[in-house]
Amino acid sequence: MREVLEFERITPEPGPDADSVRHEWVAQVEVDEPGGATLEIGGIATVWDVLVNGDVVASGRSMFEPRTVDVSGAVRSGGNEVRVVVHPLTDLLDELPRKPRARWRTMLVDEPRLRWVRTQVLGRAPGFAPGPPVVGPYRPMVLATEPAPVADRVGTWWPHTHGTREATGHRTVENRSEDSLDLRVNGERVFVRGVVWTPGDLAALDTAVELGFNLVRVSGVSAYESDEFYRRCDELGLMVWQDLMFATFDYPLSDESFRSTVEAEVRDQLARLSDHPCVVVVCGSAEHEQQAAMFGVSPSTGYAGELAAFLKPLFDDSGVDAVWVDSSPSGGDPVVRVDTGIAQYFGVGAYLRDLPDARHSGVRFAAECLAFANLPDPLVAGGVPRDNGADWDFADVREHYALARYGPDATETERQRVTGEVMADVFGEWRRPASPCGGGIVLWLRDLEPGSGWGLLDHTGSPKPAAHALAPVLQPTAVWLVDEGLNGLDVHVAHDRGEPADLTLAVELLREDGSVIESAERAWTMEPHGHRRWTVDALLGRFADSSYAYRFGPPPHAAVRASLTGDSIERESTWHVPGPPTRRY
Repeated sequence: MREVLEFERITPEPGPDADSVRHEWVAQVEVDEPGGATLEIGGIATVWDVLVNGDVVASGRSMFEPRTVDVSGAVRSGGNEVRVVVHPLTDLLDELPRKPRARWRTMLVDEPRLRWVRTQVLGRAPGFAPGPPVVGPYRPMVLATEPAPVADRVGTWWPHTHGTREATGHRTVENRSEDSLDLRVNGERVFVRGVVWTPGDLAALDTAVELGFNLVRVSGVSAYESDEFYRRCDELGLMVWQDLMFATFDYPLSDESFRSTVEAEVRDQLARLSDHPCVVVVCGSAEHEQQAAMFGVSPSTGYAGELAAFLKPLFDDSGVDAVWVDSSPSGGDPVVRVDTGIAQYFGVGAYLRDLPDARHSGVRFAAECLAFANLPDPLVAGGVPRDNGADWDFADVREHYALARYGPDATETERQRVTGEVMADVFGEWRRPASPCGGGIVLWLRDLEPGSGWGLLDHTGSPKPAAHALAPVLQPTAVWLVDEGLNGLDVHVAHDRGEPADLTLAVELLREDGSVIESAERAWTMEPHGHRRWTVDALLGRFADSSYAYRFGPPPHAAVRASLTGDSIERESTWHVPGPPTRRY
């Protein structure tokens, strides 16, 4: 017997005061033979007791602590009640020690004492995830009288963009960069098209694959995911960048009780991850070193290596076959530098840089990037994120790029798509073979609430117009255009699959009404993991000023379209719209 318990909440749903009230859930379960029964507790947020038939069988003060408890003496034949009680988090906060004092203040949350508590930041971050927070049993709880089945590894596991999926296959992963991240899986370079995972319905993983993403990042501001999440990523061929759950705080590492709690947590979680080939990167923390630097703390004090020196030996002992990263960001001098180490890149985006900045800044790997308030369709008010303390929000960022690209008369459709178009331009820039970039991870996949959040999917899991605009450049076999100024407009074709493909490329100069002025076509067999690049002018066989760099009079064409057809590809198309400098990046 292995029964996943179905809990019913018997106290009111949480509101803004969720951390200051008591919560209870109850489940009923029938047991024929109680001998040898165990209760597998996946995770409960955050200060909790579990009772079986009225007796406390387990207690905890961390939402990240899985527990397996022998309940043979508490379970009886027939009907049984399992009750979960979550106590007010504020009571625990009031009991916490005051020393050691924090050397820097986090801007992520308003409650600095959370650095002592092993719980998630999501739901407690006023700028982008104000809550209510997760409380109660958020991971499955299983009453078992037999062990869980163990899957054998067979075949070779690949990211879905690069090979055939084998849900439990073997694979190798390595980092070929000395000072950043450049992944090789089974010896092949994998350009990372990633997105930060938003906790919720696992169907969003399938959508991420359909959009062309090959990696999801479980961020240190959230929580370790369920076993089903990692199994699904294995099946989908979706790589996972796994943060350990540390973010921005100056954690009290000198406190032995805290260290003991963290060590048990990390060992337990890494043991879970070791069974999953999808896990290719393990990262010690999110924005830990960056927050200290922005607070003005010297690098020697806020260095991510201080936390990593405690966490990495636990990773090394775990046997998890993945690449280790100290923190995100880390490795730059200073840490916010983006042309070395692991970066967070918001030059194009929050800092309103023009598109060429994506090349000039020399990004090596962006573990977070390209955050926008992406408009849903139909439009819904609200949900716009902002950095805590900023006098602007991410809707202002979106409108800046809509004005730059389309002018003051941008249509609703243009405003809905523009953020995805800008993201696509950046990924096209980074995916070029001449780029030093190993990939980027977009912030983030799905909205937490209705409105214009960072999500490429709305809160129901439906792709927004921006997602559709971004998706073509992410595909395993893709075509895209890059404006190279006076050198013309380059057309790139990438084919990441492990088998050759017969492809046909067509480029067209278009009039305002969409009719074709001139066209050219090229057919060839692309080798596995191959890439091709041409200039549009060379394909046409004449100087056409395809990028409208010379500006001799009005633009000679309204748009350039590149289309790709071939094996398993119905038609992939991309466009470039020329215009005067005031309407271009």
